[in-house]
Amino acid sequence: MEKTGRADKLARMFSDALRALRQTFSAPFRRVLWLSLAVTVLVLALFGAGLQWALAAMPQFGTYWLDVTLEWIARFFALIVLVPLVHPVVSLVAGFFLERIAGEVEARDYPADAPGRDQPFFQSLLVAFRFTLVLIAVNLIALPFYLVPGFNLALFWVVNGYLLGREYFELVALRHLTTGEVEALRRRHRGRIFLAGVLVAAFATVPLVNLAAPLFATAFMVHTTKRIGLS
Repeated sequence: MEKTGRADKLARMFSDALRALRQTFSAPFRRVLWLSLAVTVLVLALFGAGLQWALAAMPQFGTYWLDVTLEWIARFFALIVLVPLVHPVVSLVAGFFLERIAGEVEARDYPADAPGRDQPFFQSLLVAFRFTLVLIAVNLIALPFYLVPGFNLALFWVVNGYLLGREYFELVALRHLTTGEVEALRRRHRGRIFLAGVLVAAFATVPLVNLAAPLFATAFMVHTTKRIGLS
């Protein structure tokens, strides 16, 4: 019976994920996605320009092969640093609109439930900024391990699964509960929230599609939170 119950929970989780995936590319979500991408491209372009300036300022040693080798090594590591920043920057920019996305999913799919309350703008901004810094810091610390084939993908899913599951669950749950209630609910259902976060992290590894990860994560976590509230 216990195995059957777990199988049912997993089946419902994947059903909710597919439901959120369909919603991610619907019209209301696309508007937020394009705006987020435009701002993200601008931010990363400015960051990339700063890296190029730093590379151009590198000292020359006067030996052609040494200078060229060091330049290519520096550019390679600059690219490695830049790529992991794409998702956190998209998440930060999209964070300005995720309350709206959560509200739309709640209104469309759960009209009989009490509507959630939007968090104050500056509080949401602070939370999004803090989470982005944590996401960048943790992934930069794990960066050397990401270079290990066969181990890197699993590590990425585990590390980011925990972070993303916790962050997006709190984003959605705080619309309905107090901080203490959210913390208690998260501890009680930490396994399910972690697995939901792993699915979001897996979504975030798909090239190009992963740019919509914050929207998918928000819609998916609305369904997950509603499901937890009913179980």
